[in-house]
Amino acid sequence: MAVARATRRVTADRGALVSVDGIDAAAVIADARAALADLPRRRRGGVSLWDASGIFDDLAVAEADAGAPSARTLLLLYAADLAFRLRWEIRPAIAEGRIVVAAPYLATAVAFGRAAGLRGGWLNDLFRFAPRPDEARYVDRRGLGARPGFVEFGCEHLADRAHGLTLRQLVDRTRAHLQSKATPRARE
Repeated sequence: MAVARATRRVTADRGALVSVDGIDAAAVIADARAALADLPRRRRGGVSLWDASGIFDDLAVAEADAGAPSARTLLLLYAADLAFRLRWEIRPAIAEGRIVVAAPYLATAVAFGRAAGLRGGWLNDLFRFAPRPDEARYVDRRGLGARPGFVEFGCEHLADRAHGLTLRQLVDRTRAHLQSKATPRARE
């Protein structure tokens, strides 16, 4: 079943940030692109994708002796990548009066952290630097893409090390955390 959920809709004639969060990277990206396509061309600031800085690409090709990252390390790297996205993609477009769609944004990372057993207070402190989105969407459906997103990447690196959970259990726990924070909008 496909579900898209959002908070308030962006309507003002000013720059804005729309977040799209979810488990499946392809579905998140598809929803982000659709949200951007619904806007007048002059308002489109682009889609800011996870791993814009290349941190996770570097981690993916690291030698085995580099060691496996912990959930805390993965989230610190996510925060560094998000800071990069804010500095080079999101804030400049908003300053120009455009709307930027971040895919994924904070809710995905926080849900992953909670699923891996990290405290909510630590996660809130970690992402305190990031502005709240003007509109927040949650997508719960499967996409058709092959490139993994943050949840897939993180769960593959943590399976069997995060409280003895399997990859599927980590993904399901992340989904449950996202669903508990989502605001109903529409069912597709």
